[in-house]
Amino acid sequence: MIRLAIVSFAHMHAWSYIRVVKELEAEGKAVLEAIYDDNTERLRKAAEIYKPKNVYSSFDKVIENKEIDAVIIASENARHAMYAIPLMKEGKHVLVEKPIATTINDAKQMVEAAKKSNVKLQVAFVMRYHDAAIEVKNIVNKLGKIWYITSTNHGTCPFDWFVDPVLAGGGAMMDHIVHVADLIRFYTGREFYEVTAFIGRNLYPELKVEDNALLIAKLDDGTPVSIDCSWSRPKTWPTWGDVYMHIVGERGAIILNAFNQNIWIANTNSFKWHYFGPDADKNMILDFIDCIKKDRKPKATGEDGLKALEVVVAAYKSAKEGRPIKISEIEQ
Repeated sequence: MIRLAIVSFAHMHAWSYIRVVKELEAEGKAVLEAIYDDNTERLRKAAEIYKPKNVYSSFDKVIENKEIDAVIIASENARHAMYAIPLMKEGKHVLVEKPIATTINDAKQMVEAAKKSNVKLQVAFVMRYHDAAIEVKNIVNKLGKIWYITSTNHGTCPFDWFVDPVLAGGGAMMDHIVHVADLIRFYTGREFYEVTAFIGRNLYPELKVEDNALLIAKLDDGTPVSIDCSWSRPKTWPTWGDVYMHIVGERGAIILNAFNQNIWIANTNSFKWHYFGPDADKNMILDFIDCIKKDRKPKATGEDGLKALEVVVAAYKSAKEGRPIKISEIEQ
């Protein structure tokens, strides 16, 4: 069985990932070998709930543990490379939370480290493993030539380090563009050519990062696409967010509303949507294990992470300079 470690519970997705690993452990498909966090309280909480074999407050212990085959990194965005590169140099496979990094240089170093060490570097583009999104991939070619794509990735503001410009690398654009940009690449097989970004007036004026933005972009075959990447949902919104895409082609259209499978729950205090659709996190980690066992490429590679990050970096440059930015202009 693949022996997994989880590095950092800074990102909220880490709690779903460790839940999946423990389920797979019960099914005889994986082992939760170790967890690490530099935050004592998060580490204590995770250890008490999930009872891994090893609990580390020193990252060096993760590197030195020869029993660990692969690591899931769910730290702050800016620290992905800091954790991933030494782990891969020690021969450990890595599944890293998105975005792959906050700079092109860090992302390229991560991709290169994986190649040099001959290990898997998978990016947590979880939508590639969502059943509804996969079905769109299976049928999108039936539309013929794609005329245009509009998409959204909304959500409530996560605050904490997500609004720290250094640790997060930006705001809603850094957090939300990559998922949808990756799906657009996944569906079309094309690369982004040019990006124009418009940042709106913040809903939370106190933030040092943007909480809403709109991208208008072109793919390398001229197809126009848009991405609404916002933390525009108020705290009282009944769900955390959405991933929505409208693909229009010469022979029809497809609408993806990935998290619309839910139960509405209301009481005197609140109104919530309880999601009960596919467990995309479990599908993703199962695929990570499978690509290690079969020595094949992950469905979402480090290179995919780099390409999505290029779109984000171009978006920030566009917003700053007030003009369209070609992906070729991004410093490589």
